[in-house]
Amino acid sequence: MTTVGRTINSPEAMSRAIREYGILPFFKCGVPGWSVEEQTAPGYWFFEDNDGELGPWDWKVDVVQEGDIAYGKFLGGKAAFATVEWYRELMNWRRSIPKYRMAEGARYKAVTKSEQLMKKLSPIALNAIREASALESRELRLICSAATGSQVKKNTMDSVMQFLQMGTWSVIGDIRREFKGPNLTYSGWQRASNTTPDALFGEEIPESDAPFWAKHIEDNIAAGPKKALTPDQSRRKTIDHIREFFPDADEKILLKLI
Repeated sequence: MTTVGRTINSPEAMSRAIREYGILPFFKCGVPGWSVEEQTAPGYWFFEDNDGELGPWDWKVDVVQEGDIAYGKFLGGKAAFATVEWYRELMNWRRSIPKYRMAEGARYKAVTKSEQLMKKLSPIALNAIREASALESRELRLICSAATGSQVKKNTMDSVMQFLQMGTWSVIGDIRREFKGPNLTYSGWQRASNTTPDALFGEEIPESDAPFWAKHIEDNIAAGPKKALTPDQSRRKTIDHIREFFPDADEKILLKLI
């Protein structure tokens, strides 16, 4: 068990924390101590508080650009980070859920208006991302609008991307800092692109009993293939892993997040 402290005070410290926990929410999530927000050193959460230090809001750019950490709204619809190892377990679980398989055109009885909207738009957005490798949200809005013949609003597109990220079909591929004004000042504005974890982390030739979306990073190749877990086993493994750090975490909250 790790003692949780407010030790995140640099991009490097933030990356270390993510790699230590394997999965780390950005904001408070109902498990005390398990978030970047709660582990950020005093004075660093908002950049105005610390003589120009931009804090986690900016440091996430450096973390994402390391190339082997997943970032997106994949824990209870809220922003989180994950190493490839633990994101892969999440993929194994989430992509087995019928609702999220709508993104690949799987048959699913969409009852609510929200589900019907996701059934209509998520396959369009996912196919576009796969074809282009990476797209910004504004580009996806134009593509979905053209495909459906009606204007897709920003908040609708945000919901579609959250749906794809929850389903582990999409992650943030890159984040770029925006320098604005006559003096090209950076004040925290950023632009992000959406890609697939398959494209970002590489694709492994699956074993006969492995789910087709099983992934690896280059460092893991030498270790050889691992026996595939069932989706339920991956979910349980992930929850048990978080409990190693937070044994008092509410089971209902973990089940809702994972």
